[in-house]
Amino acid sequence: MTAVGNWWRMIFRRQFRLIFMSDKPEKSPKNIVSPKSLKKNAALNMTKTVMSLVFPLITFPYSSRVLGPVYIGKVNFAQSVVSYFALVAALGISTYAVRESAKLRDDRKNLSVFVKEIFSLNMISTVIAYILFALALLVVPAFGAYRNLLCICGASILFATLGMDWLYTGLEEFKYITVRSIFFQFISLVLLFVFVKNQNDYLKYAGISVVSSVGSNICNFIHARHFVDLSVKAQTLKKHLKPVFTLFAMSAAVSIYTVLDTTMLGFIKGDEAVGIYTAATKINRMVIMMITAATAVLLPRLSYYADKDRNEFLRLANKAVQFVVMFSVPCAAGLFVLAEPAVILFGGEQFLPAIPVMKIMNAVIVFIGLSNVIGIQVFMSVGKERFSLFSVIVGAATNFVMNMILIPRFGASGAAIGTVCAEFSVTAIQFVWAREYFDFKKQIVHVLKVLVSLLVMWLCVSCVCGFFKAYAMRLILGVLLGALSYSLCLFVLGDSLFVEILNQILGRFYKNNQKEEN
Repeated sequence: MTAVGNWWRMIFRRQFRLIFMSDKPEKSPKNIVSPKSLKKNAALNMTKTVMSLVFPLITFPYSSRVLGPVYIGKVNFAQSVVSYFALVAALGISTYAVRESAKLRDDRKNLSVFVKEIFSLNMISTVIAYILFALALLVVPAFGAYRNLLCICGASILFATLGMDWLYTGLEEFKYITVRSIFFQFISLVLLFVFVKNQNDYLKYAGISVVSSVGSNICNFIHARHFVDLSVKAQTLKKHLKPVFTLFAMSAAVSIYTVLDTTMLGFIKGDEAVGIYTAATKINRMVIMMITAATAVLLPRLSYYADKDRNEFLRLANKAVQFVVMFSVPCAAGLFVLAEPAVILFGGEQFLPAIPVMKIMNAVIVFIGLSNVIGIQVFMSVGKERFSLFSVIVGAATNFVMNMILIPRFGASGAAIGTVCAEFSVTAIQFVWAREYFDFKKQIVHVLKVLVSLLVMWLCVSCVCGFFKAYAMRLILGVLLGALSYSLCLFVLGDSLFVEILNQILGRFYKNNQKEEN
């Protein structure tokens, strides 16, 4: 026992030194100017995302019980239809604009010209999208019963264009984005409880959803004058068309396998199946948003380093993949174990059929997290978006074929299987093409530590939660015990990324206390 005790003390002493005694900041190359802290950007973007998650965590349990699976399905079906026209309006502009505005952020004059050109192009595509939307409402008979709902959801298309989120992301103005987003979500929360009282209020619920997601974008348009002069004259739009249409093709392919499942479910199985599928995917989509929010801030920074400092570019890219693996794998496994209490507490017992669907869908947390880093952050930064385009075309084709085969027979579960297969194919193809950017020896060591920690977490959560019947207790204990056991195991194994994160969180707290004592 003494030898074991000494071994544990040695392990924790070594980790304590790593955390509290190695807080030397990394030196940036002298020729690189980093105007904002990447860690603060990630923290702010994650804060915005957390608040975006708090809103549905509060609203969906309330709205699902008030509206039920059928009316929740109606709203989500309408949103899925509108998303196709929003895709036409967006035209693949966002990612391209983030990358290019990041390169021009130190030149207000040229940045202003670029923003005016991109905004003008975006407005043209928005007008085209609304014309197509109006034609669809008139021509497609199935849309007749949803006309009012579709018109309400369609307002989000214009708000998204006015928002110019790509400008604020490119300039790394994450503080502003976070504050205005939280403010409008709070307003939407109040509106929900005041105006949504029964199933007849589903149109109000749809309108409030628009306000919560893009209502704050009108503030973006007004606030943009602090960074650019929109009064400048656009020079030419032609030069932007090739990269924008390439990204539009990729966005279209992505949209097929992220939204098509909901649309096909609505046409083939009806509103109730869409409601079940929505409840099943809502929670894991929240986790995905958290992970992608943390890595989304990398695009402007990686674009900045791509041509100036390859070593820093590779370091950030490898760290991003490690981060996604470290967080997505336990989240996917934890939600699989806790699917039953999560669905029942989140949606109510009327959504019980969503439990197996959610268990199937949890795998996409890992796949989407990785493909977001490789396909968006890495390939876009180095101008290899054609690789991303090919991978998502394969994913879209996979999803469509699988949906056609599985949805008629298995309903929501078939749609879930199709989505998992599509996301896996996208991630696998991207990894093959991106292998030159990653140190696979370090990645494998990191993955092995994550898997060992995951096994410990799985055993702890499964054993302890089995003793409790109350769903709330099982969910709370499962999350807390899972996070604690997983973190403790990574700590003991000495995972470098986990230790670095602790170094940032705990090291500063320790040093502040030391200063106060002195």
